[in-house]
Amino acid sequence: MKYKITTFIIMALIFMTLSFSVIAQQPADITNHWAQDYILNLLKRNIMQLDDSGNFNPDKKITRIDFGRALARQLNLTPVYEELYNDLSNYNDAGLINALNENNIMNGIGNNTFNPENFITQAQAIKVIVKAAGIKSEQEIINLYDYNSFTPIPNSDPNSNYIKIAEKIGIIDLEKPDRINPDMSLTRAEAARFISRLNLTQSNTGYISDIYPASGKIAVNLLSGQRRIFNINDETLVGRNNRIVKLDEIQQTDKIFFVANNADNLKYIKAYGMITKEDLAVEVSRITDGVLSTEEVKQLANGQYDFLGPKLTSQVEEVMLNNGLTEAEVTAIFNTNWDELNNLSRNRLSEAFAMQTGLPLDITKSILSGDWDKIKSYAEVELVQRLVMQMLSAELIS
Repeated sequence: MKYKITTFIIMALIFMTLSFSVIAQQPADITNHWAQDYILNLLKRNIMQLDDSGNFNPDKKITRIDFGRALARQLNLTPVYEELYNDLSNYNDAGLINALNENNIMNGIGNNTFNPENFITQAQAIKVIVKAAGIKSEQEIINLYDYNSFTPIPNSDPNSNYIKIAEKIGIIDLEKPDRINPDMSLTRAEAARFISRLNLTQSNTGYISDIYPASGKIAVNLLSGQRRIFNINDETLVGRNNRIVKLDEIQQTDKIFFVANNADNLKYIKAYGMITKEDLAVEVSRITDGVLSTEEVKQLANGQYDFLGPKLTSQVEEVMLNNGLTEAEVTAIFNTNWDELNNLSRNRLSEAFAMQTGLPLDITKSILSGDWDKIKSYAEVELVQRLVMQMLSAELIS
């Protein structure tokens, strides 16, 4: 009987201690706050901390050092003890910031400087979170040029694509749309939300071994040798090399990087492998900034270039006029056979075409003179070489 009473007392003390520990981690200033659950999740795991007064200060702007420290703890990174940043010598957690840099997740601002007490914007933080999910290089990044983001940010912004990816992989919750203001400083509550949502994802690399379309599942052989089954649906974003594709366009030899949620639902697949003609057509179209579509580039590759006249005539005329030609000269150029034009006129037309499409001058001269052997040669040297080098840098053999 005495043994049972002693055991009961010990268990009660343990329960009271644990209860007090949990209660102590619930500061009054987050009660009924929209981010309360996110914050408690991180406090209980010692990812983020309270101030000396026991407050979390959810609506206060978060500094770069505090954001980096919390993220490194979430990722369970091993501190790197070397002096990378001159302005972190007095910070105990400099090793965690160094670890973020070593893993290409969060870097300094140049000149061996981190600016620890500066604030971080929402857009900058989202980019860091996406990189923390493993999406760092051309191997993992899908370019979402044409995706209409829920976040008001132009494609020209260097963080635009990362924000779009964050929407796709669930860092930004589209069921309950997060209020994202890219240029505004991130608050501690918003940091807690992003870091907590990162914990809901998993990423890895491997090869697709089987596809089960009727069941909406695929089998992936991970590089570790493990075979995993994942769910896939129409909402899964699938990319291959430099373009968005359907799942059946992924080749058996392609290596894939993927992001899934904790329920094994695939959100994001990026495959990379041998370069196809479709890849090249997309790349040439991008060089022209969309003046030539992918299908039109294919037509060019097949020697069908009659469509170029009506498509570009008015645009090229405008460029030529803006570069000093008279209307009479422009009309004469377009009404004269290419073989009869003098060298000056040829060069003016070629340069106007190049300026309008963004194509290299050698290509525009070759197109207008019908020298397709030279065009193909140029493509082999410039385009294929550049893309192959990108793939080689991604440790691919093609």
